[in-house]
Amino acid sequence: MAKAEIKRTVGRKEIVPLVMALGNKILNTIGFVEKIDDSVEWDKNQWAVSPGRLMKWLVLSTFNDVRIPLTRIEDRMASMDMRYFLGEDLLQVDINSFNVGRALERLGESDSDSIYETLSLSMMQMNQIQIERLHSDTTTISFYGEYDCDLDKMGLTEEEKAEILKLERGHNKDGKPDCKQVVVGQIVNENGIPVISRTQDGATSDVEWNKKAIEYLRQVQEKGFSTGIYVADCKLVNKGLITNMMEGSNPVRFVSRCPASFEEKLESRIIEKAYDDGNWEYYGQLSEGEKSAKYEGISYIETVCSHPMRLLVVKSSNLIEKAEKNIEKQEEKLMPLIRKLEKKTFACHEDALVECTNFFNERKLFNATTKIECTIEEKYPRGRRKKGTTPVIKEKYKIIVEKLERNQEACRIFTQNESSFVIISNVLDNMSDRDLLATYKGQQIVENSFRLLKHPQLASVIYLKKPVRIKALTMILSIALLIRAIIQYKLREGLKKFKVEHPEGKLMVGWNGRELKAPTYRLLYEHSIECYFERESMGKYSFSWPYCESEERVGTLLWLMGLNVLDLIE
Repeated sequence: MAKAEIKRTVGRKEIVPLVMALGNKILNTIGFVEKIDDSVEWDKNQWAVSPGRLMKWLVLSTFNDVRIPLTRIEDRMASMDMRYFLGEDLLQVDINSFNVGRALERLGESDSDSIYETLSLSMMQMNQIQIERLHSDTTTISFYGEYDCDLDKMGLTEEEKAEILKLERGHNKDGKPDCKQVVVGQIVNENGIPVISRTQDGATSDVEWNKKAIEYLRQVQEKGFSTGIYVADCKLVNKGLITNMMEGSNPVRFVSRCPASFEEKLESRIIEKAYDDGNWEYYGQLSEGEKSAKYEGISYIETVCSHPMRLLVVKSSNLIEKAEKNIEKQEEKLMPLIRKLEKKTFACHEDALVECTNFFNERKLFNATTKIECTIEEKYPRGRRKKGTTPVIKEKYKIIVEKLERNQEACRIFTQNESSFVIISNVLDNMSDRDLLATYKGQQIVENSFRLLKHPQLASVIYLKKPVRIKALTMILSIALLIRAIIQYKLREGLKKFKVEHPEGKLMVGWNGRELKAPTYRLLYEHSIECYFERESMGKYSFSWPYCESEERVGTLLWLMGLNVLDLIE
């Protein structure tokens, strides 16, 4: 029988997880701690741990497991070697939610959005990342907990009140009701790297965000960065914003989707023109996969808001199938409604005719052959009939649907509009129509960027105590997202280089040992969960691979980034 023995030790081993070491290395490279400490107000004599170091620890805590709520940072980072990340002079008791909350407050009171922008542009410069296009969108971040936001009790002026971040209750962008939320607007480059991240009031509309985003783009241009083409959803397209983008000697080059109601239904008019012309250019598929859509298009140059614009009408095979299925579903839903209609009775022919006309006017995709049938009912008064009693004659009218068929012209117009959309752009040359379509379809990359931010953060009440803390916490989450994006960028650039040098080569280090095609930060995280350094003594660490597969997979991914495991410990 096996025997067990309890061995008393002074303490557990302190570890440095591999992905946290990698995140720490990137933060050190851009001078994250120094930038925070220089940008916020704090007294070195009153702070045992500087705000920059506390914020660094909060960023790194998200690399432990993003699904763990941001409640007690002490619990999130149990067994981690905090002295390695924050300095040998650190006392573990000083790393607590209260001190982190204070640091968040100081960061929120500073210009945290500008700090983020400086760090992101610095990171792009260091990694020589170019900007060919920028994608913009907004998302909501929901919080649970209480916070102080009674502005009337704070003794602020109206101007100061206007500058305070406001959490609003409402439906977030995932459709969940009654959430306390803020809106985060992001502008990411074609590689998914968030160049700009701004935290805004919870009621900020996409139109308001786009107006601000144009200002941010011009600021980035003034700093010497080429912003390429600005890609955003249809909320970008209105007369005021188009005029704004076209102003000045350096107009903002943009690509967006034309809204249905814009410029007296310009979209439907230009779609009708394209179908009348019929000179579709075949673009094929823009992505791999059997189910990927095939596209065709026709482009026109039209004057819109007093400026020449390229209008690209695009027809999608997937949308054509979707439109056909939509008609079929409407037809299926119509049959029970017709049976219900036929059961109704009416007192006069005119009432039945009005009901029948209104019913099918609301369903223009279908034509019906109908008739109104009259039945006569004799009804005698109650009780014993007297001689000569005559019955009361009542007429009842019913609608009979004899034949139902599709309205071919209405279905054609419906399919035409549902399977087509219009891309609007002021990029008139040096880009083919197919490339313009591909540029617009790349908008999905900003949605991918939002995945980390979309998780509702069950943050400590200490973190949520004031709106400025929430603003700072959102900036910290954006920094964590930025680091992940940089890691993914370097992985993919390394794979591109490998493919150029070894055209037939394959790296079997993807998910479940499959061929590596589009590496992500999550792939590296999952492969390296049990990979960590152990502290032996001050300044000395040991590392061993937990499995042979870990060495092959993680080692290869680090190699693609130009690193080896020993490079991560500085």
